[in-house]
Parts: sequence; structure tokens; C-alpha cells
Amino acid sequence: MELGNKNFCLILGCTINPNNIRNLARRDADLRLEDYKVSLKKWFKNSYVKKIVIIENSGHNLSELINISKKFENSKKIEFLSNDLNNNFAPELGKGYGESIILKEAVKNSSLLKESESFVHVSGRYYIKNFSNFINEFTNSQSDIFLNISDNLRYSAANIYAGKKNFLIDYVIPESEKINDSNNYFFENCIASATLRAILDNFKFEIPKTYPIIDGIIGTNNKKYKYNILKKIKLKYFGKLKNYFFTTKKY
Repeated sequence: MELGNKNFCLILGCTINPNNIRNLARRDADLRLEDYKVSLKKWFKNSYVKKIVIIENSGHNLSELINISKKFENSKKIEFLSNDLNNNFAPELGKGYGESIILKEAVKNSSLLKESESFVHVSGRYYIKNFSNFINEFTNSQSDIFLNISDNLRYSAANIYAGKKNFLIDYVIPESEKINDSNNYFFENCIASATLRAILDNFKFEIPKTYPIIDGIIGTNNKKYKYNILKKIKLKYFGKLKNYFFTTKKY
């Protein structure tokens, strides 16, 4: 399959030093930096990605990541943005609030996002093994919002999601002001709520048929994502069935 007409930018959010953020088991800065180095090498080699913006929000030195990117500069547009705003909000707001800071930075200062029609947002410590299937689906679709929603429409998977840039600017960013982990309103709830608001304004929504196979270590429990053959088969058909039942008209 060939990529469709959506001009997209991949946003990779990074928090190398999470400091006092709650509900996080993987918090050692050196380990997290290694996670980002491993993941970025894979993203830089991915032929489906032409524009990557890496945004770090804890003020950590990015020289090692920048050095890795240099040999890919002829084949990719790569942009690094950095701030220390993750150190300047109440810890009880949680790591999801830190994600919202990353997105605000992208909207405000990323030249690559400014020149893009659409975006894909992934945690920088994760690589999506079946990204080619996901991005081909998205770029060849008519959707403005491309993500998996569940829990009676109250929760959206945030490890990878995509959409038109104005969905990010006009819906996700405003809704993210409500994120507060201590009140059980998480980043995933924010994405779901933003999606419902946009749908009411006639945005086209689609659930991906591709269920992402994530390569990385889960920050909240410090365990690696595991997928055996049986689970991969289940995920392959689960996404297709969920898309079918969500989009099929009922009479």
C-alpha cells in the first residue's frame, strides 16, 4: 500500500527526568534516556515517517539524542524542542498533564507541525511495530480523528492516535486543561472527551482496524509489552470487529 494524501508529522513526547510525578515505576533518568535512544533509532529508520518532532519537557540534556539523529538528516526532517515545564506543575496532576505540555509546545513552536496537515502522537519511549499498517490506514482514510475509544466512550488509548491538526489545536489542547490524575481524569479521558466534542462539530471519526503492537516498557509498572502469537491474532481481528460494530448502521 502507498501512503495517501495526508501530510503528517510524528510527535514523540519525552520526559527523561520525571522528578516527582506520581504513579510512575520507571522513573530513573538514565534508564528512560536509554529507552528513548532505542526507540528513536527505530523511528529514524522507519521509511513511512518523513517528519519527526521530538519534544522533551523536563529540561534534560538532549545531546545524545541529537547525535543519534544526525546520520538521518538527509532522509528525514527532524526537529528537537525542549523545555522544563514538567518541573513546574503540581505532581498530583500526573504524567498525563505532562503530555499536554508536550502537545502545547508542539502547537506553539514546532515548525514541522505548522507545515503539516495532520499529526500522529506516540510516547517517545515506544515504537509501533506495525506502524506501516496503522499509517496506511490513516492516510488513506477520510477521517479527521483516528483512534481507539472504549469504556462507554470515556477512554481513548493514548499510546498512539492520529488526526487532523485542528483536532489537536481546537479540541485536545483545550480539554487537556482538565487533566488531573488525583481526580481520576486522565490524559486518556481527555482524548475521548475531545473526540466526542469534535464529532458533534461534524469531524469524521474512525476506529483503526490495526491494533498497535507496541515495543517498549510500560512506565507505570516497569514491564515490557508482551505479545505472543495468540494475542497478536486476537488483536488483529479485534480492531476490525470493533471498527465494524462502531461504524455499521443499526436499523
